[in-house]
Amino acid sequence: MAQNNHDEIDLGYVFKKISAFFRSFVKLIFLVVAFFVKYIIVLIILILIGVGIGYYVDKNAVKVYDNHLIVIPNFESTQYLYEKVEALSSKLKDRDLDFLKTTIGTHYTELVNLEAKPIVDLFNFAATSRERVDLFKVLTDKQDIPDYVKDPQNFQYFKYHHITVKIKGKAHSKEIVAAIEKYLNDNEHFGEYMKVNRESTQFRIETSKKTISQIDSILNSAASIDKGNSNLPSVMVSDNSQLNDVIQSKDRMLYNLLKLNMQKVDEQSIIKIAAINYNVSDFSRFRLNNKVFYPLMLVLLFSGFFFLRHLYRKMKQIAETDEN
Repeated sequence: MAQNNHDEIDLGYVFKKISAFFRSFVKLIFLVVAFFVKYIIVLIILILIGVGIGYYVDKNAVKVYDNHLIVIPNFESTQYLYEKVEALSSKLKDRDLDFLKTTIGTHYTELVNLEAKPIVDLFNFAATSRERVDLFKVLTDKQDIPDYVKDPQNFQYFKYHHITVKIKGKAHSKEIVAAIEKYLNDNEHFGEYMKVNRESTQFRIETSKKTISQIDSILNSAASIDKGNSNLPSVMVSDNSQLNDVIQSKDRMLYNLLKLNMQKVDEQSIIKIAAINYNVSDFSRFRLNNKVFYPLMLVLLFSGFFFLRHLYRKMKQIAETDEN
Protein backbone atom coordinates (compact mmCIF):
# COMPACT_ATOMS: atom_id res chain seq x y z
CA MET A 1 0.00 0.00 0.00
CA ALA A 2 2.82 2.37 0.92
CA GLN A 3 4.54 1.47 -2.39
CA ASN A 4 1.41 2.47 -4.35
CA ASN A 5 1.25 5.84 -2.55
CA HIS A 6 4.93 6.44 -3.36
CA ASP A 7 4.36 5.64 -7.06
CA GLU A 8 1.37 7.99 -7.14
CA ILE A 9 3.47 10.79 -5.61
CA ASP A 10 6.28 10.23 -8.17
CA LEU A 11 3.79 10.17 -11.06
CA GLY A 12 2.14 13.34 -9.82
CA TYR A 13 5.53 15.04 -9.56
CA VAL A 14 6.35 14.06 -13.16
CA PHE A 15 3.01 15.45 -14.42
CA LYS A 16 3.59 18.70 -12.56
CA LYS A 17 7.04 19.05 -14.16
CA ILE A 18 5.62 18.35 -17.61
CA SER A 19 2.84 20.87 -17.05
CA ALA A 20 5.33 23.48 -15.84
CA PHE A 21 7.56 22.88 -18.86
CA PHE A 22 4.60 23.16 -21.22
CA ARG A 23 3.51 26.44 -19.63
CA SER A 24 7.05 27.79 -19.89
CA PHE A 25 7.20 26.79 -23.55
CA VAL A 26 3.84 28.45 -24.29
CA LYS A 27 4.99 31.55 -22.45
CA LEU A 28 8.19 31.65 -24.51
CA ILE A 29 6.22 31.34 -27.75
CA PHE A 30 3.89 34.10 -26.62
CA LEU A 31 6.81 36.42 -25.78
CA VAL A 32 8.40 35.79 -29.19
CA VAL A 33 5.13 36.47 -31.01
CA ALA A 34 4.50 39.55 -28.87
CA PHE A 35 7.98 40.83 -29.67
CA PHE A 36 7.47 40.47 -33.42
CA VAL A 37 4.01 42.05 -33.21
CA LYS A 38 5.38 44.97 -31.22
CA TYR A 39 8.17 45.66 -33.71
CA ILE A 40 6.35 44.57 -36.86
CA ILE A 41 6.96 47.87 -38.64
CA VAL A 42 10.68 47.83 -37.84
CA LEU A 43 10.97 44.20 -38.96
CA ILE A 44 9.21 44.90 -42.27
CA ILE A 45 11.63 47.79 -42.91
CA LEU A 46 14.59 45.55 -42.08
CA ILE A 47 13.29 42.83 -44.43
CA LEU A 48 12.89 45.35 -47.26
CA ILE A 49 16.39 46.72 -46.63
CA GLY A 50 17.77 43.15 -46.60
CA VAL A 51 16.03 42.31 -49.89
CA GLY A 52 17.50 45.47 -51.42
CA ILE A 53 21.00 44.59 -50.19
CA GLY A 54 20.61 41.02 -51.51
CA TYR A 55 19.45 42.27 -54.90
CA TYR A 56 22.38 44.69 -55.11
CA VAL A 57 24.90 41.99 -54.14
CA ASP A 58 23.44 39.52 -56.68
CA LYS A 59 23.49 42.16 -59.42
CA ASN A 60 27.09 43.20 -58.84
CA ALA A 61 28.64 39.91 -57.72
CA VAL A 62 30.70 37.89 -60.21
CA LYS A 63 29.60 34.28 -60.08
CA VAL A 64 32.25 31.55 -59.87
CA TYR A 65 31.88 28.71 -62.38
CA ASP A 66 33.47 25.28 -62.51
CA ASN A 67 35.31 24.23 -65.66
CA HIS A 68 35.74 20.45 -65.83
CA LEU A 69 38.69 18.91 -67.70
CA ILE A 70 39.26 15.21 -68.32
CA VAL A 71 42.96 14.71 -69.06
CA ILE A 72 45.35 11.89 -69.93
CA PRO A 73 48.88 12.18 -68.49
CA ASN A 74 51.17 10.47 -71.00
CA PHE A 75 54.74 9.18 -70.77
CA GLU A 76 54.58 8.37 -67.04
CA SER A 77 53.75 11.99 -66.22
CA THR A 78 50.96 11.40 -63.66
CA GLN A 79 53.01 12.51 -60.67
CA TYR A 80 54.25 15.47 -62.70
CA LEU A 81 50.62 16.47 -63.43
CA TYR A 82 49.64 16.52 -59.75
CA GLU A 83 52.75 18.44 -58.77
CA LYS A 84 52.09 21.08 -61.44
CA VAL A 85 48.47 21.46 -60.33
CA GLU A 86 49.53 21.73 -56.69
CA ALA A 87 52.20 24.29 -57.58
CA LEU A 88 49.73 26.52 -59.42
CA SER A 89 47.20 26.15 -56.60
CA SER A 90 49.87 27.22 -54.09
CA LYS A 91 50.74 30.25 -56.20
CA LEU A 92 47.06 31.24 -56.14
CA LYS A 93 46.89 30.94 -52.36
CA ASP A 94 50.14 32.92 -51.95
CA ARG A 95 48.94 35.54 -54.47
CA ASP A 96 52.17 35.36 -56.44
CA LEU A 97 50.96 37.93 -58.94
CA ASP A 98 54.10 37.98 -61.13
CA PHE A 99 53.98 34.20 -61.61
CA LEU A 100 50.22 34.17 -62.19
CA LYS A 101 50.35 37.00 -64.71
CA THR A 102 53.17 35.30 -66.63
CA THR A 103 51.49 31.89 -66.55
CA ILE A 104 47.78 32.69 -66.93
CA GLY A 105 47.93 36.03 -68.72
CA THR A 106 46.01 39.27 -68.25
CA HIS A 107 42.95 37.51 -66.82
CA TYR A 108 44.85 35.82 -63.98
CA THR A 109 42.70 37.59 -61.34
CA GLU A 110 39.66 35.58 -62.51
CA LEU A 111 41.27 32.22 -61.68
CA VAL A 112 40.03 31.16 -58.23
CA ASN A 113 41.30 27.62 -57.73
CA LEU A 114 42.04 24.30 -59.40
CA GLU A 115 42.37 20.72 -58.18
CA ALA A 116 42.97 17.31 -59.74
CA LYS A 117 41.84 13.81 -58.84
CA PRO A 118 41.91 10.45 -60.63
CA ILE A 119 38.90 8.97 -62.39
CA VAL A 120 38.92 5.58 -60.73
CA ASP A 121 38.22 2.67 -63.07
CA LEU A 122 39.48 -0.46 -61.36
CA PHE A 123 37.85 -2.83 -63.85
CA ASN A 124 39.55 -1.37 -66.92
CA PHE A 125 42.84 -1.16 -65.06
CA ALA A 126 42.73 -4.84 -64.06
CA ALA A 127 41.25 -6.10 -67.34
CA THR A 128 43.98 -4.67 -69.57
CA SER A 129 46.29 -7.63 -69.10
CA ARG A 130 46.99 -10.64 -66.92
CA GLU A 131 50.02 -8.88 -65.48
CA ARG A 132 47.83 -6.00 -64.28
CA VAL A 133 45.40 -8.42 -62.65
CA ASP A 134 48.31 -9.89 -60.67
CA LEU A 135 49.62 -6.41 -59.86
CA PHE A 136 46.18 -5.32 -58.64
CA LYS A 137 45.97 -8.36 -56.36
CA VAL A 138 49.37 -7.63 -54.87
CA LEU A 139 48.59 -3.95 -54.27
CA THR A 140 45.15 -4.53 -52.74
CA ASP A 141 46.50 -7.30 -50.51
CA LYS A 142 48.61 -4.66 -48.77
CA GLN A 143 45.78 -2.10 -48.35
CA ASP A 144 42.00 -1.88 -48.57
CA ILE A 145 40.48 -0.77 -51.89
CA PRO A 146 39.28 2.65 -50.54
CA ASP A 147 42.78 3.32 -49.20
CA TYR A 148 44.27 2.06 -52.46
CA VAL A 149 42.15 4.48 -54.49
CA LYS A 150 43.08 7.47 -52.27
CA ASP A 151 46.81 6.72 -52.24
CA PRO A 152 48.57 9.23 -54.57
CA GLN A 153 51.20 6.59 -55.40
CA ASN A 154 48.47 4.60 -57.19
CA PHE A 155 47.13 7.47 -59.30
CA GLN A 156 49.52 6.43 -62.07
CA TYR A 157 47.48 3.28 -62.70
CA PHE A 158 44.42 5.21 -63.88
CA LYS A 159 44.35 6.56 -67.41
CA TYR A 160 41.94 9.47 -67.00
CA HIS A 161 42.08 12.26 -64.44
CA HIS A 162 39.69 15.06 -63.62
CA ILE A 163 40.74 18.69 -63.15
CA THR A 164 38.29 21.26 -61.79
CA VAL A 165 39.16 24.87 -62.60
CA LYS A 166 37.13 27.54 -60.74
CA ILE A 167 36.91 30.82 -62.65
CA LYS A 168 35.08 34.08 -61.95
CA GLY A 169 32.53 34.73 -64.68
CA LYS A 170 32.20 33.22 -68.14
CA ALA A 171 33.95 35.77 -70.32
CA HIS A 172 37.52 34.40 -70.31
CA SER A 173 37.14 30.72 -69.33
CA LYS A 174 38.53 29.38 -72.61
CA GLU A 175 41.59 31.65 -72.51
CA ILE A 176 42.38 30.71 -68.89
CA VAL A 177 41.93 26.97 -69.52
CA ALA A 178 44.14 27.22 -72.62
CA ALA A 179 46.82 28.96 -70.53
CA ILE A 180 46.60 26.19 -67.92
CA GLU A 181 46.94 23.55 -70.66
CA LYS A 182 50.07 25.31 -71.95
CA TYR A 183 51.44 25.50 -68.40
CA LEU A 184 50.90 21.77 -67.83
CA ASN A 185 52.62 20.84 -71.08
CA ASP A 186 55.63 23.10 -70.60
CA ASN A 187 58.34 20.57 -69.72
CA GLU A 188 61.45 19.87 -71.77
CA HIS A 189 62.08 16.41 -70.27
CA PHE A 190 58.62 15.04 -71.02
CA GLY A 191 58.71 16.87 -74.35
CA GLU A 192 61.66 14.68 -75.34
CA TYR A 193 59.76 11.61 -74.10
CA MET A 194 56.82 12.62 -76.26
CA LYS A 195 58.98 12.91 -79.37
CA VAL A 196 60.58 9.48 -78.85
CA ASN A 197 57.28 7.76 -78.01
CA ARG A 198 55.43 9.24 -80.97
CA GLU A 199 58.17 8.08 -83.34
CA SER A 200 58.04 4.60 -81.79
CA THR A 201 54.25 4.46 -82.01
CA GLN A 202 54.30 5.51 -85.66
CA PHE A 203 56.93 2.87 -86.43
CA ARG A 204 54.84 0.19 -84.74
CA ILE A 205 51.79 1.30 -86.73
CA GLU A 206 53.67 0.99 -90.02
CA THR A 207 55.08 -2.39 -88.99
CA SER A 208 51.62 -3.64 -88.02
CA LYS A 209 50.21 -2.52 -91.37
CA LYS A 210 52.95 -4.38 -93.24
CA THR A 211 52.39 -7.51 -91.17
CA ILE A 212 48.63 -7.38 -91.83
CA SER A 213 49.34 -6.91 -95.52
CA GLN A 214 51.60 -9.99 -95.51
CA ILE A 215 48.92 -12.02 -93.73
CA ASP A 216 46.39 -10.91 -96.34
CA SER A 217 48.76 -12.11 -99.07
CA ILE A 218 49.02 -15.52 -97.39
CA LEU A 219 45.24 -15.80 -97.08
CA ASN A 220 44.67 -14.69 -100.68
CA SER A 221 47.24 -17.20 -101.93
CA ALA A 222 45.65 -19.99 -99.90
CA ALA A 223 42.23 -19.10 -101.26
CA SER A 224 43.51 -19.09 -104.85
CA ILE A 225 45.10 -22.53 -104.42
CA ASP A 226 41.83 -23.89 -103.07
CA LYS A 227 40.15 -22.65 -106.25
CA GLY A 228 42.71 -24.49 -108.37
CA ASN A 229 44.61 -21.48 -109.65
CA SER A 230 48.09 -22.97 -110.19
CA ASN A 231 49.58 -19.84 -111.76
CA LEU A 232 49.93 -18.16 -108.29
CA PRO A 233 52.89 -18.98 -106.06
CA SER A 234 52.03 -21.71 -103.60
CA VAL A 235 51.68 -21.11 -99.88
CA MET A 236 52.42 -23.95 -97.51
CA VAL A 237 49.32 -24.31 -95.32
CA SER A 238 49.15 -27.94 -94.35
CA ASP A 239 45.70 -27.98 -92.69
CA ASN A 240 42.81 -25.82 -91.57
CA SER A 241 44.26 -25.39 -88.08
CA GLN A 242 47.24 -23.50 -89.50
CA LEU A 243 44.86 -21.35 -91.57
CA ASN A 244 42.84 -20.59 -88.44
CA ASP A 245 46.04 -19.58 -86.65
CA VAL A 246 46.81 -17.15 -89.46
CA ILE A 247 43.30 -15.66 -89.29
CA GLN A 248 43.55 -15.29 -85.51
CA SER A 249 46.92 -13.62 -85.91
CA LYS A 250 45.35 -11.11 -88.26
CA ASP A 251 42.58 -10.38 -85.74
CA ARG A 252 45.15 -9.77 -83.02
CA MET A 253 47.16 -7.52 -85.31
CA LEU A 254 44.06 -5.52 -86.28
CA TYR A 255 43.17 -5.04 -82.62
CA ASN A 256 46.75 -4.05 -81.88
CA LEU A 257 46.67 -1.57 -84.77
CA LEU A 258 43.48 -0.05 -83.39
CA LYS A 259 45.13 0.40 -79.98
CA LEU A 260 48.22 1.94 -81.56
CA ASN A 261 46.13 4.45 -83.51
CA MET A 262 44.27 5.39 -80.33
CA GLN A 263 47.61 5.70 -78.56
CA LYS A 264 48.81 7.98 -81.33
CA VAL A 265 45.83 10.27 -80.69
CA ASP A 266 46.53 10.30 -76.93
CA GLU A 267 50.22 11.11 -77.44
CA GLN A 268 49.61 14.46 -79.12
CA SER A 269 50.72 16.21 -75.94
CA ILE A 270 52.23 15.46 -72.54
CA ILE A 271 48.95 16.17 -70.74
CA LYS A 272 46.26 15.45 -73.30
CA ILE A 273 42.87 17.08 -72.71
CA ALA A 274 40.23 14.53 -73.65
CA ALA A 275 37.16 16.61 -72.80
CA ILE A 276 36.23 20.06 -71.44
CA ASN A 277 32.98 21.38 -69.99
CA TYR A 278 33.06 25.16 -69.59
CA ASN A 279 31.15 27.32 -67.10
CA VAL A 280 29.26 24.73 -65.06
CA SER A 281 27.34 26.06 -62.03
CA ASP A 282 28.28 24.38 -58.77
CA PHE A 283 25.11 22.95 -57.19
CA SER A 284 26.98 20.51 -54.92
CA ARG A 285 26.83 22.84 -51.92
CA PHE A 286 23.78 24.47 -50.36
CA ARG A 287 23.78 28.22 -50.78
CA LEU A 288 21.14 30.52 -49.32
CA ASN A 289 19.86 33.11 -51.76
CA ASN A 290 21.18 36.59 -50.93
CA LYS A 291 17.63 38.01 -51.08
CA VAL A 292 16.81 35.63 -48.22
CA PHE A 293 20.14 35.67 -46.40
CA TYR A 294 20.43 39.44 -45.80
CA PRO A 295 16.83 39.98 -44.55
CA LEU A 296 17.20 36.95 -42.27
CA MET A 297 20.56 38.23 -40.99
CA LEU A 298 19.15 41.71 -40.20
CA VAL A 299 16.11 40.26 -38.40
CA LEU A 300 18.34 37.92 -36.36
CA LEU A 301 20.70 40.76 -35.43
CA PHE A 302 17.80 42.96 -34.37
CA SER A 303 16.19 40.15 -32.35
CA GLY A 304 19.55 39.11 -30.91
CA PHE A 305 20.14 42.61 -29.57
CA PHE A 306 16.90 42.57 -27.56
CA PHE A 307 17.52 38.99 -26.43
CA LEU A 308 20.96 39.90 -25.09
CA ARG A 309 19.51 42.98 -23.38
CA HIS A 310 16.79 40.85 -21.77
CA LEU A 311 19.39 38.26 -20.72
CA TYR A 312 21.57 40.98 -19.19
CA ARG A 313 18.67 42.35 -17.15
CA LYS A 314 17.80 38.87 -15.87
CA MET A 315 21.41 38.22 -14.86
CA LYS A 316 21.59 41.63 -13.17
CA GLN A 317 18.37 40.91 -11.30
CA ILE A 318 19.68 37.54 -10.08
CA ALA A 319 22.95 39.13 -9.00
CA GLU A 320 21.22 41.91 -7.04
CA THR A 321 18.86 39.39 -5.40
CA ASP A 322 21.82 37.25 -4.23
CA GLU A 323 23.51 40.35 -2.73
CA ASN A 324 20.45 41.18 -0.73
